[in-house]
Amino acid sequence: MNARTKLAISCVLSVVCNIGSDAFAQTRPLVEDLPRQVLPLFRELESGQVGSLGIVGDSVSLLNRSYNWHLRGRFWADYGSSGDGYLALAKFAGDCGANSVGPRCGLGLIYGPGSTFSEDTGPFDAAGESAPDGMWFQIERIIAPGYTTFQAFGREVIVHYIRQVGGGVMEIEVADTLFATIDTAIPAGQPQHARLVIDTGASGPDVLTSIRIRNEGVQPVQVNAFEMRDASPGLRYHRLARGGAGPLQFLASRTDAVADCLRSLDMQLLIIMLDASGAELNNVAFYESNLDQLVAFYQAQLPSTKIILMTHHPFRPLIGPQADAILRVARARGTGYINLFDLFSGYDEMNALGFMNGVVHLSNAGGAWFGQYIYGVLRTAAADALIADFNSDGMFDFFDVQAFLAAFAANHPSADVNNDGVIDFFDVQRFLAAFSQALG
Repeated sequence: MNARTKLAISCVLSVVCNIGSDAFAQTRPLVEDLPRQVLPLFRELESGQVGSLGIVGDSVSLLNRSYNWHLRGRFWADYGSSGDGYLALAKFAGDCGANSVGPRCGLGLIYGPGSTFSEDTGPFDAAGESAPDGMWFQIERIIAPGYTTFQAFGREVIVHYIRQVGGGVMEIEVADTLFATIDTAIPAGQPQHARLVIDTGASGPDVLTSIRIRNEGVQPVQVNAFEMRDASPGLRYHRLARGGAGPLQFLASRTDAVADCLRSLDMQLLIIMLDASGAELNNVAFYESNLDQLVAFYQAQLPSTKIILMTHHPFRPLIGPQADAILRVARARGTGYINLFDLFSGYDEMNALGFMNGVVHLSNAGGAWFGQYIYGVLRTAAADALIADFNSDGMFDFFDVQAFLAAFAANHPSADVNNDGVIDFFDVQRFLAAFSQALG
């Protein structure tokens, strides 16, 4: 073993043995435990594969100028689009406004007779309990065959529908040609989630295909969403948000149908950003308990999906205690944490910057700023994670240290972790810094 390698080992051991001594010294950090959470998503993206991200939220994650659409845009700009993902067939399915950066105009609904859409805000109703965001679309015959025509982006469109007692028969037409006829009725039991995969033949994620759903019977057909996929590498984004809903409302959707739907989305990362709502507003303990139960449900159904809990921006002082509650749940459940509340002093400062659109919601400028900020912290965490997980086993441990030291001693190109074309002590420093950040 040469002196260069001995020095590297000495430095690594010094850092490893002292990591974590003050991990909980700060009561409310801006970020915590992100590298471990973002690693699976960014490993897929960096390797030119499909990465899948979902966001559970309220109106801040629903409306057209919010942070999440800007966040999606940053991912698409850097990694490409693998499809628009899960999008409920409800009021905010699409917006063709000139200034909108929200759901793209593909799902331009052409309402036919017999069409019924759920609300996209407030408590989940009975039909909404079978949808991850409480939103759904139904169609039935009234005085004429019921039908609605949609347009969807990408090569593959997955129709997420419900099979249930009393369900009707739906006909799916693709580009004016009958594609499938499906009886959605079951003889007994709870509603079931089902999927119909349509290969549209589209040549890329920005190509539109016309899809019509028809029902000639009196029994309703329930379709919750289209999921738009493409074979192109990049990010697939799933919006699972509902206006005015907090953890309490989302707990209503802990059903088998929702669990099956969530598992089908193949998400590497799920971000949860939920304010308190209803009875939770003045009871932080109740809010915290509900959030903890909701996270437990997602972890049970999605054991391979990493989770980040994120606070809201500071539009009112009440969010402060919730930010602490979110941190406690994140630590108890082993999830990541992003604190947006402490980035600004409050509503007045944000409004003066032009970041607010009303009392609660972000303006397009505010959405752009927060989208960029969130993307930045995710990318920073990913840069550390991809280096620290040197042996690519999904964990940060001493086996990564051994693998790095072996590559460094052999002068292997993989040891050039700072990408300057030279394998030297600056690579050791970069590995140590990344490893330290990854372990927290």
